[in-house]
Amino acid sequence: MDTQPFTLDVVTLKKVVFSEPIESVVAPGTVGYFGILAGHTPFVSSLQVGITKITKPNGEKLNLFTSGGFLMTDGKKVILLAEAAERSEEIDVARAQKAKERAEKRLAERSPETDFDRARAALLKAITRLKLSSNQ
Repeated sequence: MDTQPFTLDVVTLKKVVFSEPIESVVAPGTVGYFGILAGHTPFVSSLQVGITKITKPNGEKLNLFTSGGFLMTDGKKVILLAEAAERSEEIDVARAQKAKERAEKRLAERSPETDFDRARAALLKAITRLKLSSNQ
């Protein structure tokens, strides 16, 4: 097994969130979490809301909130294109808490005008952000 570091680029439409050599990455695929090490078979996956776990060559661990998008690798480099990606220290906890409360209220009201899929997605994003921010 190849243990050489390889590059991970985590990119959104607004910024490059992470671009460094890594040892491994575990990402939230739409059918479950998966891991990638150097030399991985070329691979593409869609992503869901979750926490992307990165291990750097020095053993340091970094977790990112990621929401949607795609991840692709050729075995030498990984590119993660996300709708949203944030480091734990970038998460606005008060904003995430308010978003959680709004989504819970919408789901509890059971109004015919409520877009339940959108409310559930907002709730999942808020909960995931809060989980990551509390595990710093």
